[in-house]
Amino acid sequence: MPLSKEQVSALLGMVASTKSDDIDCDGCFSHLAEFAELKLTGRSLPDALSAIERHLDQCSCCKDEFEALMDGLRATQQD
Repeated sequence: MPLSKEQVSALLGMVASTKSDDIDCDGCFSHLAEFAELKLTGRSLPDALSAIERHLDQCSCCKDEFEALMDGLRATQQD
């Protein structure tokens, strides 16, 4: 099944936005708790964690995990 023009465009956009310090899913998961804690408290992200944010913008699986973690953290703050 061939890719649609939209799919090709999206793939090319992702390739073009790749940076040399991008991380994979394993790297994202290893720093996800630290990233979530900073986001939850509203503190600024160190440069090292900005790669996590870029990864979450591109990876729906990791984004789902991040959202679940944030929901859990918010729930514990309310208790």
